[in-house]
Amino acid sequence: MLQNIGATYAVSIVPGAAQKSSLIHYYPPSVAIPVGTTIAWFNNDPGQPHTVTSGLPSASNSGAIFNSGIMPATANSFFQYSFNREGNFPYYCEIHPWRVAKVSVSSAIKRGNNFEMSSGVGQTLNLTKDFRTLLDFRPLTIPLDRSTPLTYNITIFKNNTDKVFSKTFTTAREKLSLELIVGRDINETRAYGPDFSSTGAYHVEAPFLKGNARYTIRAEITAIKSKPPQNKITDEFTLRTVT
Repeated sequence: MLQNIGATYAVSIVPGAAQKSSLIHYYPPSVAIPVGTTIAWFNNDPGQPHTVTSGLPSASNSGAIFNSGIMPATANSFFQYSFNREGNFPYYCEIHPWRVAKVSVSSAIKRGNNFEMSSGVGQTLNLTKDFRTLLDFRPLTIPLDRSTPLTYNITIFKNNTDKVFSKTFTTAREKLSLELIVGRDINETRAYGPDFSSTGAYHVEAPFLKGNARYTIRAEITAIKSKPPQNKITDEFTLRTVT
């Protein structure tokens, strides 16, 4: 069943989600993604069916945009949907309607010489309402397919000079998807992923993202099929955090 997934990003219906006492139904409960992102929801709540239904429980148009139908409580039960227009998309479970989650979609794109960067929040991460954003880095100067592994180095500088993060990521997709998460409960930066084999999103949970600051994000392709490119492929983009 999993081989049919074309998604970038995974959301989990967590164990215990059917109980009203559960603090979370969908995790993460709120995500911000660029236009064109496909999300897959997995029912990881043992013995409990669920739905992923667009809108609010009391709305007359609930389910008009997407509706999973009953997701059985079986291994690898999932539903996926591609968000191809910007906006805010609340959703809920028709069986357990006391939990509502949200997907925010942005069409903002910043174009450089070698990459274009899309962000689920545009160029500003507003920490009063958003704690995570998915970034897409799409190369512009090399041919792309879904079989050639590309190795990226992502380096982040805070306030232009302070290097706070640097790591390599490999994907066979036509873009690198990397989610930045404000690390509220950790003291060290943690990188993990991808969500699906070598094709899903990676995640960086980072305490350095707190507060008002300007970040420079340097994207570079360091290898194509494990070989260095003939010419340097790099760009820099900016992202601000505000409170």
